[in-house]
Amino acid sequence: MPSARVPPVYRILLPALRALAGFAVMGGCATGGGAPSGSGPRGELTAVDYYPLAPGWKWAYDVEKDGLNILATYAVLERSGDVAVVQAGDERLTYAITPDGIAQKELDAVGDYIIKNPVHPGSEWPVTGGRAKIVSVDERISLEPAGQFANCLVVEVTRSDPMRVARTTYAPGVGWVALELQVQEGQRFVTTTRAHLRAVTKPGEDQFH
Repeated sequence: MPSARVPPVYRILLPALRALAGFAVMGGCATGGGAPSGSGPRGELTAVDYYPLAPGWKWAYDVEKDGLNILATYAVLERSGDVAVVQAGDERLTYAITPDGIAQKELDAVGDYIIKNPVHPGSEWPVTGGRAKIVSVDERISLEPAGQFANCLVVEVTRSDPMRVARTTYAPGVGWVALELQVQEGQRFVTTTRAHLRAVTKPGEDQFH
């Protein structure tokens, strides 16, 4: 995988795939066993509602890759103005929070957007080597043991060379909760990687055990 200008979806997956051991699971679940998270009126949500990047947020993910089951953790280390730094395994990911959405930070420049405003079904924007598209804003998903999530945003990113499709699901007020990567092999697409939320810790809650 190229080391320079890694597309956002790979910046999400790369540290997760390296995190083979040594992580603890976060305490607390996304829901309390009642109504799904985000089950209230949707309203007019923006990118920051789907990916909260304030210090103190932590996420744990179960990742399946080529027969391996991996537990990966992510934590927002700092937020300075419109820039957030996320620790993901042994990687640090930097994001720009702008009125247009949330984007990968490329040195002093804004790179590819992972979520772009306005958050409406059918909205599209260019990314390196392809295009991103919002395919749903009302997805409902149930994950064990994290819980149930409603009114989720689904972003589908299609890239070429090689042809691949990444589908990321974001829950309002939680962050990304599921991700699937498919790569074209001959005339068909094969799912090579899946990741889903295991647990989340919000600012002020209990930290890792």
